[in-house]
Amino acid sequence: MVKHNNALPNVHLRKHWGKFVRTWFDQPAKKAKRYSNRKAKAERIFPRPLKNLRPIVSGQTNKHNGKLRYGKGFTLEELKRAGLTPTFARTVGISTDHRRVNANKEALERNVARLEEYKKKLILFPLKEGQHKKGQINDATAEQVKSEAAKVQTTSRNIIDLPKSDKSAEFVTLTEEMKKHRAFQQIRQAQISQKYGRKRHKKAMYAE
Repeated sequence: MVKHNNALPNVHLRKHWGKFVRTWFDQPAKKAKRYSNRKAKAERIFPRPLKNLRPIVSGQTNKHNGKLRYGKGFTLEELKRAGLTPTFARTVGISTDHRRVNANKEALERNVARLEEYKKKLILFPLKEGQHKKGQINDATAEQVKSEAAKVQTTSRNIIDLPKSDKSAEFVTLTEEMKKHRAFQQIRQAQISQKYGRKRHKKAMYAE
């Protein structure tokens, strides 16, 4: 019972919480539906790959930029280096992105090599049977069209997987010079030089 001269408890907890509950009972059925949709699409677009080729880019921010991931599309410079135009690239299953720019040479060369590998493996069927045209990517020959490789469809999410990074550590023998090196002092000295460098330079100019 309530002690002292306080109000009697009369809590109103009827907040219609049932309206805000989200259930996920259809998860297994949705998974099966997505699988059947992918299967139907693969049959419909055969022998084309199920997904488009995407570039390899670095993650954003200092926390994630050491990891590689798949990007939205290849830049115009990457396509140009590989001898492709953006309009043609989209017709042969290559994603393009006119907004992205190349920040470094290493990433540019990696994606150009990725495009070259795709071009080498691609079997481009001619629009009209028997008429093999030459272009940015030549049409496949009659032998290539009839080969066993032409009957295999790529159904993976990524046409070409990410390159595997070597995570093995390299062991180095410590030398006396390495043991004597004071890394923290070097960092502090660099910070101080950065902070007071302009003032010291100005002072030295007036002293002259």
